[in-house]
Amino acid sequence: MDHVDLNPSPIVGALVTVGDEILSGHIANSNAHHIATELFVHGFRLTRMVTVGDQETAISRALLDLIGETHFLICTGGLGPTEDDRTASAAATALERPLTRNAAYEQILRTYLAQREMPWSPPLEHMILLPEGAEKLGNVAAAGFFVEHWNTPCYFLPGVPAEVRMFMEQYVLPDLDRRFPERPLYRKRILRVQGLTESHIQERLQSLAPAELGVELGYLPQTAENWVTLFTAAETEDVADQRLQRAEEEVRWRLGADAISGRDGETLESVVGQLLRERSWKLAVAESCTGGMLAARITAVAGASDYLTCGFVTYSNDAKVALLGVSQQDLATHGAVSHEVARAMAEGARLRVDAQVALAVTGIAGPSGGTPTKPVGTVFVACATASRTIVLQHRFSGDRHHVQEESAQAALVLLWKELLG
Repeated sequence: MDHVDLNPSPIVGALVTVGDEILSGHIANSNAHHIATELFVHGFRLTRMVTVGDQETAISRALLDLIGETHFLICTGGLGPTEDDRTASAAATALERPLTRNAAYEQILRTYLAQREMPWSPPLEHMILLPEGAEKLGNVAAAGFFVEHWNTPCYFLPGVPAEVRMFMEQYVLPDLDRRFPERPLYRKRILRVQGLTESHIQERLQSLAPAELGVELGYLPQTAENWVTLFTAAETEDVADQRLQRAEEEVRWRLGADAISGRDGETLESVVGQLLRERSWKLAVAESCTGGMLAARITAVAGASDYLTCGFVTYSNDAKVALLGVSQQDLATHGAVSHEVARAMAEGARLRVDAQVALAVTGIAGPSGGTPTKPVGTVFVACATASRTIVLQHRFSGDRHHVQEESAQAALVLLWKELLG
C-alpha cells in the first residue's frame, strides 16, 4: 500500500456487499450504512453500492464492473471458513490472480490458536487462500485483505459488523486518508419540519436557488415529520458552516418560524424537553391509543426526570374515570374518542399531579374499532395549561403502529408550539 494520489478532486468509491441473507431480507445491510456514513464524514463519497449473493460468479462480475470506475473499492462478506464464503476466490478470478497460501495470515491464525490451545482445522486452509499479491489487513485473526489493481485500492472485509467497524477505523480510513490527502470536506445539515407536507415544503422553497448558496437541497420524508437536507462540499470547515448557515436562514424564512423544530440530532422530544427545562415546568401525559409511546419518547431523552412528572396509560373508560376524572356523561355522550374526553384527560392529568402542562391522546389506532363518523385513524390530542386547553383532531392513515407514531408526534408538536408561545 504505497501509492499516494494528490488529486484534489472529489474522491469517490464503490461498495460491494455479499450475502444471500441480505438479499433475502433476513438481515439488514447495516455494514453499508456504517461504511457510507464513515466515508462521508471523512471526505469520501460512494457513487455505487451493489449487493450480490454468495455465488462466486455474481461476486466476480460485480468486482469486474466496478474496479477502475472509482478511486477505491470496498467489499464486505464472504471471507469466512465455510464453503459458501467465496469472496476471495471470486476476487482472484476477477483480478486474474491465482489463489495462493498467504503465509502472513497463516502465521497470525496459528499464533491465535496456539495462545488458546486450539488445534488447526481444515476449514482454516480455505481462509488463508488469498489472491496472489494480497496483503493481510492487520495482525488480527479476523479475515480482511487488501489488493491494489489497476491503481485502484481494493479492501476486502468480513461481514461481521463489529469486524467491519474495526477494519474501517484502524485500516481502511487511515489508508484512504494517506492516499488521498487532498479532497473536499463534506457537510450535511438536516432541518426537521413539523406540520407541512413534502409538497407544501417544496412549493414554499421553489424560489430558493441552492446552487447560488453553494449547497444541494434535498427532501427526506420521515414517519411523522419531514426533513429538508442541506449538503455542501467545501475546502474548510468555516466555508462549509457559512454556506449551511446562510442556506438554513433562507429555508427558515420561507417555511416560517414555527415550522422547523430543530436540526440534525435535535429530536422533537429533546427540543420540547429543553423548553420545559428553561421554564422550570413539569409535564404530565395521559395516553389511550398510544399505550405509553408518548411517555417512552419523552423519557428516551437523558434528564427527562427534570420535567416529566407522571404518565397515565388509561386505555379503558373506567381508568379514564378513576385516574383522570373524566365524566361518565362525556364518555356516554361523546365517546372515548372525542374532543370533550381529550380535553378532560389533559386537564385531569395536569390537576392530578400539579403539573404546569399536560398532554393527552385518545384515538382509534385500528385495525378495528372505526365507525362511519369516526373511522380508524381518528385521533384527538390535547394540551392543557393553567390558562387554556387546546384540542386538535387528526385523521391519520396507515397501520396501527403508524397511527400510534403519528399520534405521539402530533401531541409533541402541539406541546412544542404551546411552549413557543
